[in-house]
Amino acid sequence: MDDPILTAVAVALSTRAVEGLTDAAREALASVMRLVRRKAAEHRALRAALTAEPTSGGSDDRAVGLHRALVDAADRDPDFDQELRRRWETFHQTTVRADAVTNTVSGQVTGPVVQARDISGGVHVGLPAQQHPRQ
Repeated sequence: MDDPILTAVAVALSTRAVEGLTDAAREALASVMRLVRRKAAEHRALRAALTAEPTSGGSDDRAVGLHRALVDAADRDPDFDQELRRRWETFHQTTVRADAVTNTVSGQVTGPVVQARDISGGVHVGLPAQQHPRQ
């Protein structure tokens, strides 16, 4: 089952992306991390996923492993699941503004990705058109 909240938590924790967050958002994410670390003390797979180093392919593999471990921990402990979701919602609320745009890319990406909010004009993704020599 693909749970978007646990997926978002896994991606946020595996990328450790805090750049650009407000102090409130940074503290809310730290609260999520503290909860997950406490759970990892008793959950071997979660502990292993948290300490895993990203491979050369990027953080996707780490996020997938962390997601699986979070799903397992949440399935085994409904109180942890509920508290994790509550803390994630607190984090999410500190990062959402009426004019905000959230761009997320997950999984293995093999082609171009464009993330944008407002675009004036066109967007071309791909190789430039071949120019034919004039005769």
